[in-house]
Amino acid sequence: MNLNPTKCAFGVNVGKFLRFMVTQRGIKVNLDQIRAVMEMSALSNKKELQCLTSCLAALGCFITRFIDKLRLFFLTLKEANTTIWMNDYERAFEEIKRYLTQPPILSNLELGEQLYMYLVVFDYAVSAVLFHHLKDKEQRPVYYVNKTMVDVETQYSKME
Repeated sequence: MNLNPTKCAFGVNVGKFLRFMVTQRGIKVNLDQIRAVMEMSALSNKKELQCLTSCLAALGCFITRFIDKLRLFFLTLKEANTTIWMNDYERAFEEIKRYLTQPPILSNLELGEQLYMYLVVFDYAVSAVLFHHLKDKEQRPVYYVNKTMVDVETQYSKME
């Protein structure tokens, strides 16, 4: 195997890798991505809403119940001639900004470590978090998964 030394970094404490900050403690969200969302002003049209949801989609693996928090935005984008209810929209946007001020750190795993999963099922989405216990009984997230159900899937029973 040949490695390009200009593209490799060994023995570093912190570094960017695939849009994320990788540290010894775990994987953190890139602050540039959070800053882009925090600096957005109130959105006035569908194009700006699409821009916001694409920025937040990149942060989806750090946001618990991501689909639930962004449901209002997705419904607005799905409808052809819908208007945004400003009070609901502003409240959801401010909640996301508040959450992003302290995003969780996805933690590292040790080989053979036992993992646990929380699963949340809504009528319109499924969310799951994979986590492990630290020695002091603290739960640390390893990965978040969110899926919005399409119209046909919403007719399934919750067990399916």
